[in-house]
Amino acid sequence: MRKMGHKEFLKHRREKHKKTPQIRMRNDARERAIKKGIDFQIPSYKDIPVIPDLCPVLQIPLFIVGWVATDNSPTLDRLDNNVGYIKSNIHIISRKANQMKSNANFKEIEMLYEFMKKITKKEK
Repeated sequence: MRKMGHKEFLKHRREKHKKTPQIRMRNDARERAIKKGIDFQIPSYKDIPVIPDLCPVLQIPLFIVGWVATDNSPTLDRLDNNVGYIKSNIHIISRKANQMKSNANFKEIEMLYEFMKKITKKEK
């Protein structure tokens, strides 16, 4: 068996992760859990949910474009941010939905919704 060079290894790894993004999702979640000191109980990438065709939050298509993250990129999200990465607390949503959830609390999202509702009525 021929030994793979570093560039070949990286290319192989990128292809593997594009085909099975749950590998990278699990590894990245593990690193975040270690950094934040939170629970991590996902023994294998096979314990990460299957990536749905549509984001369950925003109903936009989920897809991967190389190594560039887009609004449509699938991301691993914790349902309850007070709980770590355990099987019953994770699901896949779009990067856009995950960022919206990460950057605002429920009250702020509610305020944004009410504001958008009000200005939309004025436009009609």
